Amino acid sequence: MKAIVLYFMLSVFGMSMSPVKAEEVITIYFYNSEANINNFIPLVTGFDAFLSRSGSYRFQPFKERKTFEDEIRGKEKYLVLLSSQHYSEIHKNYDLKPMLVGVRKGRNNQKRILVCLNDVKEINSGQLASAGDEGYTRTLLREMLPDKKLAEAVRILTVPKEIDACLSVGFGVSSSALITENTLDTVKKTDPSLYSKLKILAEGKDSMLPILAVPEKFAGGAETLIKIIKSMPAQGTDIIKMLDLDDWKAVEPSDYSKLEG
Repeated sequence: MKAIVLYFMLSVFGMSMSPVKAEEVITIYFYNSEANINNFIPLVTGFDAFLSRSGSYRFQPFKERKTFEDEIRGKEKYLVLLSSQHYSEIHKNYDLKPMLVGVRKGRNNQKRILVCLNDVKEINSGQLASAGDEGYTRTLLREMLPDKKLAEAVRILTVPKEIDACLSVGFGVSSSALITENTLDTVKKTDPSLYSKLKILAEGKDSMLPILAVPEKFAGGAETLIKIIKSMPAQGTDIIKMLDLDDWKAVEPSDYSKLEG
């Protein structure tokens, strides 16, 4: 009898007895060598709590660049949050489209600077620490240093994060470091003694702050999640502060040349 009643209800109301498919989870993958984040737990907890109110979304950070890139390789539906430098290096291989750029103190760009404890001679006598890969680091050095031969000859120590580049100078592991202005501000707050010893040798051109990007073919499907992320400051969440940003701004077509060369 119960089976007959159930069949009747399914027939009348058009209900299906087929199993319901689980909603697809869209992941935001995060890796940024410029970010000074030692503990991802508050960031993950905050992001997931914020995103879960709007749908099946999750946040996945990575400490290692290679692991991050291996994870997104071959995937079609995801978002990535990464430095503009990193974006410029991999966007072609992953067919990425920039959607949002971070804003800090009203600006969506920053400068990279070359710092050491003494003077430019330090670059000759020791290695330079950088969170960027060697090729990109040398490109920046060629732009910043009058002596192009020095940019090619200097030994480069690749470190996980920019804050590590500064610390390597402080500990005497490296004689100089290539960092952003924001990283120098972080050192000023966290290690005033080291900050007081650092000297700026050269400044580079402006580069954009972290980028939220999406595979080109998924740009339309990601619109809802992009709007949710862009609304973070208005929602009063502190998550964006954990990323050392104040707001998000849509990437304009005029920004593409800065990001993609």
